[in-house]
Amino acid sequence: MDYSQTIESLNARPNLLAGEVADVEELNRTVASELATELRTAIGLGRKLVVIAPVGPLDYRYWAELLNQQQLDGSALVIINMDEYLDSRDQLVSLDHPLSFRRFMQETLFDRLEGRSRIPQANRIFPDPAKPDEIPGLLSRHGAADICYAGIGLSGHLAFNDPPGEDEPCDDDAVRHSATRAQDLLPATRAQVCLCGTDGVWDIVPHRAATIGMREILSSRYVHVTLLRSWHAGLWRRAFFGPVTGRFPASFLQQHPNVRVTATRLAASVPALHTALRV
Repeated sequence: MDYSQTIESLNARPNLLAGEVADVEELNRTVASELATELRTAIGLGRKLVVIAPVGPLDYRYWAELLNQQQLDGSALVIINMDEYLDSRDQLVSLDHPLSFRRFMQETLFDRLEGRSRIPQANRIFPDPAKPDEIPGLLSRHGAADICYAGIGLSGHLAFNDPPGEDEPCDDDAVRHSATRAQDLLPATRAQVCLCGTDGVWDIVPHRAATIGMREILSSRYVHVTLLRSWHAGLWRRAFFGPVTGRFPASFLQQHPNVRVTATRLAASVPALHTALRV
């Protein structure tokens, strides 16, 4: 595996558009501007814009700021969140759980929208084991999601589509065509949450989550991958230059017809494979 590939080298692929930005703020402003432009276009065409949205790679306060400034019609925007954690009864965690994605979206986006830009409750969708057909049905009626924003997790997951465990067989087609469902989280994925979301507090990290499937992600008309952290440097190179395999689900993006990658300078840098290089 060659980890010396640059972000710019992705542009040699016919299905990829890639670029580097200075930092996380520029990345978030880039995405917010794109979202507003796409929503304005959809409104002009008299249609809704259906967006699959993650928690983690994006700061939705930038969306709220721009949508409020432009007072675009929030009723034309449908947001399908990628995932939400489950409790011990396999139900969505409560809104007061510190890691609740529903709470995150409420506080960073939905509650910040004003006037015409407010998004109706009916347009705020989360995967729910109690309603497994809701998201596939919505996407079928719309044709597909217009945009899927995505990050890449340590296991190669998009949303919480972890690969099979190391000791389990891997059926590439089963991973590629996985649908909205409840999913066990691999130890690596829980460790990522612990490092990036709880400052090392393990006991509040759930073991399961509801997630949209790879089928819903890969059927999106357009996928925009955002990369911001130092450890993303190795992941995107494996995703786009490694083998296409269910062992690393993000690698299926190599076969998608319309992908954009935006990376911060930190995420685009060549991985420091020796600790002495960090001194």
